[in-house]
Amino acid sequence: MACRRTAILTAAATYVGTVVGAGFASGQEVLQFFGLLGPWGLPAIAVAAGGFLFFGDAIMDAGRELQAKSHLPVFRAVSGRLSPFLDLVTTFFLFGALSAMVAGAGSVLHQEFSVPWLAGAGFMAVIAIATVSSGLRGVIAAVSAVVPFLMAGVLAVSLAILRTEGLSLSSPPPGFTAAVRPWPLAGVTYVSYNIIMSVPVLSSLGGAMRSRKEAGWSALLGAACLGLSLVLVYLALVSAFPRVLTWEIPMAHLASAIHGLGRPFYTSIFLAEVYTTAVADLYGLAARVSSPGSTSFKTAAALSGALSIWAASAGFSNLVRVVYPAIGWAGLVLLLELLLYRFRRLVTSRRTTRGR
Repeated sequence: MACRRTAILTAAATYVGTVVGAGFASGQEVLQFFGLLGPWGLPAIAVAAGGFLFFGDAIMDAGRELQAKSHLPVFRAVSGRLSPFLDLVTTFFLFGALSAMVAGAGSVLHQEFSVPWLAGAGFMAVIAIATVSSGLRGVIAAVSAVVPFLMAGVLAVSLAILRTEGLSLSSPPPGFTAAVRPWPLAGVTYVSYNIIMSVPVLSSLGGAMRSRKEAGWSALLGAACLGLSLVLVYLALVSAFPRVLTWEIPMAHLASAIHGLGRPFYTSIFLAEVYTTAVADLYGLAARVSSPGSTSFKTAAALSGALSIWAASAGFSNLVRVVYPAIGWAGLVLLLELLLYRFRRLVTSRRTTRGR
């Protein structure tokens, strides 16, 4: 029993680690999707947390039933004829997001510590390759070990900001609008924007699970942690309106105002979140083209990581501007297919029960 509880906690932590990344750590994601909604940002976050619970559970449970080792079997079961499209789109975006993480690491290390950009980007690619080459167990161990530090850091910095700024559910000044409106659509879009990049690891996680209950608890704990983190960052940002609206990395600026070591501390959180996302993206890429644990899998991981450095030279902001909005649209298709898949399974289950 204790072993399975540990497995659930580890899976939940891995779920969190695959979702949070550079955009979340910077504060920009939360600001654009929720902060600029003003007080309506809180119900939008509730919608997002519910979405992470439902769709995370759906993906892990499908992976469990199919004994999946990559996202492809799940896509085939969920979307049928659309699976080649979703597979192509996801594989492309995995590489784009990986390149964005590598670019972000290079930019931050250069900006904060004067490390040459190529050295910083190469460092992130190398540690991601080393982690992924150890297989799914290595990925889960590495990501789940980093997540408690991320959660503690976000909690500490957010509470410190609230203590300094005071809690206030402020609305943005005129001229600033949320990335998506109205608020229910903002919550749904945030889930679609994030969940599609988590499918490869969540599918593989599900493939290693023993029961339906294990998938459900893992999704519940992961969604709860994601929801709590979103609320804390949201409150910290809206309480510091309007000056946060002019900063590219608002959480780092707020952290530096609290303490002299606040900025380097939050920079370390930023890099840790970049690492967890880079590892998840690289694992998904390698697992798509080769069986995890094989020599060809390690080769695929190394080649993908090396190519990501080349692609990252396009610049972090440029990659985010092009890749991330498109991810959101593709994610909406996936969410719709998952809803239909769950509905079909529910109907089939009821028919089977009546037949007995």
